[in-house]
Amino acid sequence: MKFTLEITKPEIGSKLGFKTIYFNAFKINIIERYSNSTPSKFYHIVVKLRTINDEIINTKTGSGRLMIKESDFLPYSHLAKAFTSYDYRNHNVDRNKIEDDFINFVLSRMAVHYQL
Repeated sequence: MKFTLEITKPEIGSKLGFKTIYFNAFKINIIERYSNSTPSKFYHIVVKLRTINDEIINTKTGSGRLMIKESDFLPYSHLAKAFTSYDYRNHNVDRNKIEDDFINFVLSRMAVHYQL
């Protein structure tokens, strides 16, 4: 499955970070809110599934968003932290594997809550 991952770095002093995953028929928006101005600890993570035309696709319960549970913060944190590592930025590791692991984690959480 082909995808494009777009990561928007948080501005200095901002408590929000954004990631967007583009597929052929839909895209996934991830909004990360941090507990302080440094992106080290997550306060909450919101995931939204949209069509390419920016129409929100509702979950099975009718909500337009999915909140990542606190029990998933640690695995998510490890996967997301890899994008800011020295090795990732300087192409010293297999970037495709890191991106695939992140995408698979997000899709596994979404498969439970969305009727795909």
